[in-house]
This record gives sequence, C-alpha cells and structure tokens, in this order.
Amino acid sequence: MENESTIGHRSSLVPRVPALDSETDPITDRKQDPLPESITGTDLLARYEEILGDRGYSSWRWLYSAFPEFRLSCVATDCEERVRTAKLLSTLFVTIADDVAELHGDRATFAQLANVPFDSQRADPDRAGVDGPVVDLATDVWSRFRELYDASPRAGEFADILAFDLRQVFDAIEYSLLANRDPNLVSEQELWTYDSYNMMVFVHALTDLANAPTFDRGELASLRQVLDRTQRMARIGNWLATWRRELVEGDYSSGVVVRAVETGVIERDALDGDGLYSSPAGDERTNQDTEAQTDTGTKTAAGRDTGAETDPTRDVDTLIQAIEDSSVEAYFLDRWHVECADAARFDDALASVDLGAYLDGLQTVLCSHIGKRNAPR
Repeated sequence: MENESTIGHRSSLVPRVPALDSETDPITDRKQDPLPESITGTDLLARYEEILGDRGYSSWRWLYSAFPEFRLSCVATDCEERVRTAKLLSTLFVTIADDVAELHGDRATFAQLANVPFDSQRADPDRAGVDGPVVDLATDVWSRFRELYDASPRAGEFADILAFDLRQVFDAIEYSLLANRDPNLVSEQELWTYDSYNMMVFVHALTDLANAPTFDRGELASLRQVLDRTQRMARIGNWLATWRRELVEGDYSSGVVVRAVETGVIERDALDGDGLYSSPAGDERTNQDTEAQTDTGTKTAAGRDTGAETDPTRDVDTLIQAIEDSSVEAYFLDRWHVECADAARFDDALASVDLGAYLDGLQTVLCSHIGKRNAPR
C-alpha cells in the first residue's frame, strides 16, 4: 500500500494473515453456541424472516459465536452475556435497514428506519409508501437493544457517542444505496471513508465500554484510533466473503468489485443501475446462502426477480472469473495486514485494553470469512 503507515509492521501483536486459499473456518467449524433464550424466546427473528427473509438462521448463529472473539478485554465478566445479546440486536436492527435499502431499494422505508434510534426524531410506520411492518419490527428490535444498553453500568457516559456513531452507520448504508443506483459515483477511497462504518465496529466497541467499569476514559481517543483501523479490517473480511453473492444481486458497492473496476480488471460499463444479469449457473455458484431463489436467475439491484430471460452478454460468471484470476483479493489481504500493523502501534497508549487479544480475535474472524469464501458452492 502506498502512503500508509507501517509503524508496528513487525510487532508481535500483528497476527499472521491467512492464505487466500485457506479452507479453515475457526468459527463455523467448531460447535457454535445456541442463541440465547432472550432472543429465541421472542418473535423478532421469526418476524424478520417472515417480513424480509434475506438472511438464514445460520447467519445469526455465526454472529453470536463471533462476538466474543473481538470483545474488548475490559468488559466485566458478569456483563458479557448482556453485551453479546445487545450486539446481536443492534446488528439485527442495522441489517433490517441495510436490507431495506440495498436489497429492496425502498428509500421511503429506509428514511423512517433512520429515525428509529434517535430521541429527537420519530419514525412513522403509517407514512405513505412506507412498509409499516418493517418499521414496527425495527422499532421493537431497537427498543430491546436499548433496554440492554441502558442497563449497562456506564451507558449514560457513552450514549451521545453511540448516537453519533450510529449516524455514521446510516450514512454508510445510504452511500451504498447511491452507489448501486449509479456505479459511476463509487470509488475505493470513498468506500474507505463511508462504507466501512457499516461494520458496526464503533457501535460494538461502545457497547463493550458501557459494560467496562475498568476502562480508562483517558484512553478513548487512542482506542478510537484503533477502531478506525479495525473497522476497515472488518470491512475487508466481509468483502472477501460476500462480493460474489452481492455482485449477483446487483450490489456493486463491494470494495473488491470497485477495485476491479478501478484497476481495469472489469469494465465499468459491465455494471449499471438496473442490476447485473446472472446465468443460472452463476446463481447456483454464488448465491448459495440466499434463501429466496428465483426461477429465471434474473434479478434487479433490489434482488427481485424481473421475469426476464438472462442476457448472455452480461454474464456475471465472466466478471467473477476475471476478478478471481486477478490480484484484487490479495491486495485486500495485504491492506488488512497494513491496517492491523498500524492499529498495533497504539498498544502502549491502551493500558486498560488488551490490544493483542483484540487483534487476534479479528484475525479469527478474517480466517472465518476466508473459509466461507472457499467453502464448496
């Protein structure tokens, strides 16, 4: 990477980057913890599947199993389950907003969802053009999250920062929505600026801090410097695991796809605001974790079946193969390592956080993403 700090590059805190062809998934391959009764005993996930149905139950199990890997070490032991469940709920809330915007292109409903977390704004499920049941679901999910967050010993201390960071998450989702409507807008640089916030790294860290009596608030600025790097690390892992599926769905905002365009691996003209057409083979190969399949294999940017025949001149398999044959994915693995090394240089400034354990946990998550990337399709 040009113009990137490599201070700490040789630090013992920087874990090894997995090989791009690794099939080891340290999260999925082990016995995963069941979701807590506080989640399964409600109708929130069932309502999500009924109303949106864009994720499988296994996605939530994976998340719930992954959260302890990158939990800040200062979280009090007796608060760990509250933190874990709260993170699952906040992720479910943001996933609802993300699916509404990116998969369904529903700007009216997204605008109301963006009001839900903020006391100064009111979401209106009855507004014309708004999907009321979606807004009601998101409101219920957020209310449950706030119950857990507000019960945290330091909740009030970090509440204003939480609201600020949530606004960045919604900006990230809106940027992706704009990018999918106009691929000429998006650039790798702007993805780093806006899109990385969609990973919820700052929000999850604040959930940790609200439950961390021993955290030294004087270290907050240094910790946020670390989070700035680690949210890009998280974004990279997610891109590597999901870019094929998203390309089939007509979502062009993945950094992998954008980098491929900017380096000439694929042509920008191959992308348009109406979505890519994929061959039936492409659907089977790249869309294995998507619950809803279509008969024709032809989808709009919102992921809906157009009923049209596939267009062989816009075969998504060709684009996927071009990217796989290039060095684009390897570039992002290298970027992950650079970001990790840059984060490691703040170790001396963080006496109340075990930075090495945190970075090791993010490596575990990256390994899981790479393993999912290489899982049989």
